[in-house]
Amino acid sequence: MSVISGSARFTLDGKTIFHSTSSSLSLARALKERATKDTNGTEVAKGIKSWSASGEQLGVLELPPGVTDSEAFAGLFEIYNDDTDTLIDWEFVPKDTTGLFKYSGKCILTALEISLPNEEDATSTYAVTGSGVIEKTTIA
Repeated sequence: MSVISGSARFTLDGKTIFHSTSSSLSLARALKERATKDTNGTEVAKGIKSWSASGEQLGVLELPPGVTDSEAFAGLFEIYNDDTDTLIDWEFVPKDTTGLFKYSGKCILTALEISLPNEEDATSTYAVTGSGVIEKTTIA
């Protein structure tokens, strides 16, 4: 049995989320209901798939000098504030699979929040909604 490590990370636009503390992926499938004169009750069939992801991280505004492979709140804000139709890349590589495969898809950053409690570290959260399906790809 291979349990996914709690230290697995999401990537947005090719950059990991800086000081990530938690991540969540939600996969859903709509159902189509069918009831005809020839059925006994309602039958269901598979419908459209959808997905979303979210995460929480330490509320770091800017990246430290020299860090270019991560995204802090300011970078997430730039992605959120982009009003073009360009979708962003999303990726999840489970850490405990020794890099055998990854999940990836295209998405839109739909929510960004920062919490600033008194006398405590700030945290920020983000949410993305997928456009299209998530693909599982073998990593060579």
